[in-house]
This record gives sequence, structure tokens and C-alpha cells, in this order.
Amino acid sequence: MSMTFYVKNKKKLLGGLAPVMSVEEALRLVPNLSQFNANEDDKEFDAEGFYCAKLSELDCLIAGADGLSGRGFEIGYEDGAYNVRIGTPSTRTDWQIALEYLKNLALKMGGEITSEYGEKFSAQNIESFNYEPDIRAGLEAIEQNLQKDARVNTIYGVRNEVSFDKKIMARILDAKDPADEFSKFVTDIQNIDAYFANQMFYRRSDSDEIIGQYVLSQDVVTALPYEPSVEYKNLQILNGEEIAQWSVAIFGGEGDDDEKYEVLATLKYENFIQNLPKDKYEFIDAKNIVVSAFSKAEFDALIAKCGEEGLAD
Repeated sequence: MSMTFYVKNKKKLLGGLAPVMSVEEALRLVPNLSQFNANEDDKEFDAEGFYCAKLSELDCLIAGADGLSGRGFEIGYEDGAYNVRIGTPSTRTDWQIALEYLKNLALKMGGEITSEYGEKFSAQNIESFNYEPDIRAGLEAIEQNLQKDARVNTIYGVRNEVSFDKKIMARILDAKDPADEFSKFVTDIQNIDAYFANQMFYRRSDSDEIIGQYVLSQDVVTALPYEPSVEYKNLQILNGEEIAQWSVAIFGGEGDDDEKYEVLATLKYENFIQNLPKDKYEFIDAKNIVVSAFSKAEFDALIAKCGEEGLAD
């Protein structure tokens, strides 16, 4: 679910359309706007190539204000028009930044703004758009999904996914201001001071089975799923194949030099969770936990507690 607005590209004096904005140009339309498509700390990130790319070359540009945005919004270009898509539900800050963006985009293009429903807006009145019904509709849709057969409903934020269950949704909907409660919950998860572990997959040579794996490193506060499942973004990688087993590789060593760390053990995920000390983790939503940093001695104790049966094959 989402809502999309369109602004036609500016026409040149001698005919035709103006050049499509680059990523860098698009992000300049609102102060302090950041991209959330790629991790700029990644050694393989090509900053020049990314920021010089035209919007028409991307599926979409995910934009927002670092530290303030919950889900951000998407900017794209197709068929001679820029499109701005806001997910349903999004936070109030997401909406406010997206509407400011639409205002500045319309001013730059010298045209009007059209919603997906055909409503017309100008740069002068777009910021008064009433987005509250869209937030309410999104929250009601999540609740209805949970009332059916879904145990957890997951949406994506600018950095991290956010999962809801009936208990969390009841708290949000029973709040004095549900939209504000939702906005705070989603935004706080984007700014948790923890490393969100990535899913990795490999195929066993002896059985051809697919193994899903996470890494938990010494001295690193880490967010992990309580019960792992294939994330939406990784479904295409597996091409419909099932995960035979989930595991977690415990990475650590003596001293402070993490370059000398090694895999201390690879544990079956369910055994890892069952033996994880209760005081070492807390839930941040319906699916994910934040695990406090482990020392080498604490890792050794956890591995011993899991025992031989807890080791992954």
C-alpha cells in the first residue's frame, strides 16, 4: 500500500524535456536529505557513479532525513514525469518531508502536482495535504492482517525492518495519538545503536541443502531475529528453495584485535536462542531482538551450554 504523486518534467524553450535530474540534484531539493539505497561505508560503494546517475536509471531513490525519517519516501522518473511514493502507513515526519519535497519539485519544474487519484495540487497548497487518513488506513490494514492468519506483519524502514504483532498493534491503537505512537516506534527502531546482522546463505556440498546463517561477533551489540525467516529482499536469491537449517557463527578471540578473531563455533539457531541468557537480549519489535555485547568468556560459556547437540552440522 502506498500513495504516489506526479510532477511532469519541465519543458525546454525549444521543445522537448529538460534533462532528468541526477541523484545528487534530486537530493538537493530539500535541506539535509539523504539517500538510503546504499551503504556509503561499504568499500565497494561507487559514490561518484551513484550520485551522478540519473533518476531514470534507478528503480527508485529512497530518500529521507537521517535520524528523523522512519520509512522515508521513494523518488522515481518514468514517462516524462517525476513520481514521489509514500508508503502506507508512513510516519508523520516522512509525510512532512515528502510534501516539502513535492513543493520544491513543483517549483523547480514550474508545474502542478497530481495524485494517483487525479487530484491536482500546487506548490502553494501541497503542504496542507491531509495525510492523517492514509496513516489510519495503514494501521487498520496491519491490524486486520494480524486478525486473520498472520502472526507478524513486517514493514521496511529506511534502515531496518519493523515487525508488528497483535500486542504491539493494540498498544499503538489504544494510545491517545496512534499515529504519533506508530511514528515514534518505527523511527526509534531505525536509530537503535546496534549492528543489524545480515542474512547469508550457502549450499552444503554433501547434501546440496541451503543453510541460512547469521554472525554474532564479540564486543558488538547486534540485532538478530528471534525466529529467522527469509527476508523479502532475499527471496529472489533463493528462487523458491527452502532453508534446511538456520545457524549462527560465533566470532571472537583473545585481546582487542578483531582482525585476529575467528569462528569459535557455529550453533544451530534454535539452540542458540534457547540458551541465550535472558539478561543478554531484549525484544525491539515482534520479531527482532537486540543482543548485548558478549565477551570471549561469555561466548565460551554459551557454547558450552549449547553442547555438542547445539552445534550446526
